[in-house]
Parts: sequence; structure tokens; C-alpha cells
Amino acid sequence: MIAVFLLSSAAVQAEQQNLRSIKRIAIDSEIPQPEIPFIQGPGNFKAFMIGGAIGTITDEKSAGRAFREYMRQNNIDISVIVLNSFTRVIEEDKLFELGMSADATLKLAINTYGFGPSGLFGGSERKPMINVTASLVAADGNVISKKTNFITNLSKLTNAHTYDQLAQDPQLTIKSFEQASVLVARLILLEFKK
Repeated sequence: MIAVFLLSSAAVQAEQQNLRSIKRIAIDSEIPQPEIPFIQGPGNFKAFMIGGAIGTITDEKSAGRAFREYMRQNNIDISVIVLNSFTRVIEEDKLFELGMSADATLKLAINTYGFGPSGLFGGSERKPMINVTASLVAADGNVISKKTNFITNLSKLTNAHTYDQLAQDPQLTIKSFEQASVLVARLILLEFKK
């Protein structure tokens, strides 16, 4: 038991030492993402029905497909939003320098994203949710550190909108995802600097 603790402690110290030596990073622009966004509790989702279909979608997968088509039609790219959010936080908070001749590469992966009810009891308002994994990778391909963090639809730090509002103004969808993505970027990047 003591040997496991000592090995674990040594690994944490080595990771912290490696992290301290990283001053300049590059961000990999290839960001994998789920094919279908997660739409929790679709409820009255008719605003996103393709071809003006009438009715509601109660199935989360169907709602996710309809929402993905809405994003495609409105040129909303969650990978670009996440990339821009991490870039923005790095530049604003000066946690690392950005550049091509970097000490490490930041590789991002979107594990899930979408919208869900803004409160425990449902209602018509929805908030964004996003879960991202970030890995700092050395030039030799070894992962120096890997962190995952998320913002849920119950966060008090994001704004709520109805599906009708989001469908009528795609900029609200972009702003919602940007808001959640910046929060996640800040959480993850601060973890790297602890």
C-alpha cells in the first residue's frame, strides 16, 4: 500500500515538473466531436424540425439529429467554438504563450455537447452543456497531462433560452456554446497550472 502511494506521489510530482517546464504551446485544430449533439428533454422541439414539420420530438436522438442539421445549415461548428475558446482563455489569462515552436501541443476532444433544461423541474428554457478533454502532448508523442471538465445545463454561469429563441437566432446558439466553452477552457487550463 505504501509503495503504491509513493509511486503515485512520484508520478504526480513528475507531471507537475513537466507542466512547469511548458511555457509555449500550440493548439491542434483537429478536434473530434460526437456526430449527434445531446438534447436532454427535447419537449417542444418543433422549432428545429426540418422542412417545417409540425409536432414535437420526444426522442433525444431524433432531436440531436435535427439540431445537428440546424447547426450545419447555420454554419455553427462546435469544434471551431471550442478552439477559439481555448485560444481566447490562453491569451486573456496568459497561462501559456501560443506559438508554433512549442514545448507541447494541446489536443482537445469534445466528449459531449448540447442543451438541456435550465432547472431541475424542466420548463421551456434550455442551457448549453459541454464536456471537453484536453491533453498536453510532448513533441515525442507522450501525454504530459490530461484533464477533463464540463459545464452542465444546470450551471448558474450560463444564460437560458427557449428552443424557439435558439431556432430564430442562430447567434444565440453560438453565444451559448461560446459561454459554456470558455468556462470549460478556463477550468481545464487552470488545472494544468495548479
